[in-house]
Amino acid sequence: MRFAGLAFLLVGALLLAGCGTEAPRQADARMAVEKSLSRAQYDRERTRCTDNPSAWFVENEAATFICVATRLDGRCDWYRATLKNAGWEVVLDQRPADCVLPF
Repeated sequence: MRFAGLAFLLVGALLLAGCGTEAPRQADARMAVEKSLSRAQYDRERTRCTDNPSAWFVENEAATFICVATRLDGRCDWYRATLKNAGWEVVLDQRPADCVLPF
């Protein structure tokens, strides 16, 4: 019984450790969007992007991310960051948009 409880706690801790971390490509997309934003209009530090797709704990590398950028007036805009051969292409996707990521 003790072993089962300890195993359950260990599995829970491992799952929580992986939550909230950014994949390297996701972080690159977020930084590309942040660089494209005007400091006079956006709170750059609050920019967040969608995760890599994953099925059954197998993560795939995405080439396109949707990022939410919070404006200083409290509203948000969505940007699409797409990895191209020459780097990241950042395009306004929706204005105004919901401040919660779509997926």
